[in-house]
Amino acid sequence: MSEPQFDGGRLQADLTQLRSALRAVQAPPPDETALRGQFRDAVRQRAQAAAIAATGKGAWRVHFAAAAVVVLAVGAALAAVLLRVEPPAPVPLAVEAPRPEPLPVGAFQPLLNAPGLSSSSYNVVRVRIPLSALALVPGTEQDGTIEADLLVGEDGLARAIRFNEADALVVSTAGQ
Repeated sequence: MSEPQFDGGRLQADLTQLRSALRAVQAPPPDETALRGQFRDAVRQRAQAAAIAATGKGAWRVHFAAAAVVVLAVGAALAAVLLRVEPPAPVPLAVEAPRPEPLPVGAFQPLLNAPGLSSSSYNVVRVRIPLSALALVPGTEQDGTIEADLLVGEDGLARAIRFNEADALVVSTAGQ
């Protein structure tokens, strides 16, 4: 696509001719009576529209707002009834702590700070642990030993421990 050649001289001549033609054109004289009549008609139409809106066609907004308020009030009342929370019963001051259930015999308990149990192979190693290495065990002497089974991973680190029955825990005492 090519643009037509721009002829500056011809355009200048056309614009000069248009300018001289427009100087001769005069605006029509204003018809004051017609303008005032149009203004009065516009004011009358606005007043009629405002009267119609106030008497009925705009009243639906007020009815809609009132209905919305009623629906919200009923919803709030229903929510308060359905979600009513009873105050908790007073707790007695002296409450016995529930006793922990004894662990089943034969269950390995994971050791703290030990690598987690995975699906690799393990060995069970029976060991004797001095009671002095453990926390105080009620009913036993501190210079005895107990037998336990260790679950040892392929890397040689203990992962879990299993104690034998409570009756057979104390294997030896220093007094014997």
